[in-house]
This record gives sequence, structure tokens and C-alpha cells, in this order.
Amino acid sequence: MSIVALMLLSFNVSADESKEAAIRSALSALSSQVPIVAIADAQFPGLYEVTLASGELLYVNEAGSHFIVGEVYKVQSNGKLVNLTEEGKKSGRIEQLAAVDTKDMVIFPAKGETKAHMTVFTDTDCFYCRKLHKEIGQINEQGIEVRYLAFPRAGAGSNTEREMNSIWCADESERAALMTLSKAGQTVPPLTCENSPVMGQYKLGQQMGVTGTPALVLQDGSLVPGYMPAAQLAKMLGVAN
Repeated sequence: MSIVALMLLSFNVSADESKEAAIRSALSALSSQVPIVAIADAQFPGLYEVTLASGELLYVNEAGSHFIVGEVYKVQSNGKLVNLTEEGKKSGRIEQLAAVDTKDMVIFPAKGETKAHMTVFTDTDCFYCRKLHKEIGQINEQGIEVRYLAFPRAGAGSNTEREMNSIWCADESERAALMTLSKAGQTVPPLTCENSPVMGQYKLGQQMGVTGTPALVLQDGSLVPGYMPAAQLAKMLGVAN
């Protein structure tokens, strides 16, 4: 059952349950395919923010009888809008990436002082992933460390997944060179390993809202879809020379 379909339903919760238990009970009664990751107070009274395993956010009333799917904005005193939903997702992305061991990333370190870093969900054969990688030297020269995570768009069992396994299963010291080789359209030596992190990273990307590649996650948790030139990236990260 889709989340949109769930919006059309209402449900009853016994009055003696706690607020969090009421919310969990109500959502689980609708569908077992709606795993709840966390429940927290929303940034405005009367509603709770529910994070699902899919990365979606729901806003639920304390009785657990109604919920909203969508983005919530706050109007500031100067008239500008703040996307509270995106702000919440930013902190969630930071926490999720902090749980990923850097040994499971393919890292291109900054040249000289590291001024910033960004995490890039990448595919080895997408055009704009390769275009971004051609500028990896320029990005590193700006003091930006690039941390690659795997996101084989074709999914499990695809040629791309197999190629990415060949990179991630290699010795840590060899992965960057193999990544560059693959991004240049050349074949990397086939390699498999029992605990490849490739599909786990793919699922993580989906949970974080990644739908295509490249997908850039900046230090503040912002998700930037698609290619961006090195100079523009440096400016966005506040490290432009």
C-alpha cells in the first residue's frame, strides 16, 4: 500500500496508549510495509515527525488519527520561507553518513589542507558521474575531499553492480585508481567478496532520497542531485579561492 493511499484512511487508537505507542500502533495497523525509524516532536505544536525506513517523513497528530505527507514551511519574520522538512532531513543524513565507515568509501583526498568534504553517491557508467569525476583533480585542489559511495542505478545483479563490487572488494589502496579506470570507460579486473558494501550503500542512498546519480551530500546534510562544476561546488561549500 502506498503512502499516498494511506493518506485517505483514518484509524482509531485506544486512549490509554502513550502518544508514541499510539502512532506506532496506528501506522502498523495500516500496513506492515511502513517501518518506523524514529518519532520526534515536530517544530510546531500539535504534531509529531515520523521518519520511515524509506526516508519519507510523516506529520502525525498526537492521537495517531490523522497524518500529513509533504513538506512543511515556516514563514520567518522577514517573510522568507524555511523548509522545516528539509532541515530535518539534513540532520538525518548527517547521522546516517556518520555511521558509514570511511574504509567502505572510495576517497579522493583534498590536496593540501582539507577545507570541506562531500559524499557522492555514484554509478560507474552514468554520463554525469564521469563528467564530475573528470574534475576530481580541480575539486581536490580546492581543498575538498570527495567520498564516493556506491549507487548502481540498475540494481542488484546488474553489470554495474558487478563492476562496482570489483572496485569496492579491491584493496583499499587500489580503489581510487580502479574508480578512475572505470570512470574512463575501461574494464576493471573482476573481483568479488563476501561482505561487499555496494548494495548496502545503494539502499542507504534510497533511504536518504537519492533517485539518480551523481547525488551529492554536502557537510550540512544538503542533498544536491546531479552534476555541478568544480568552481560552483567550491562556492557552495564556502571554500572558493
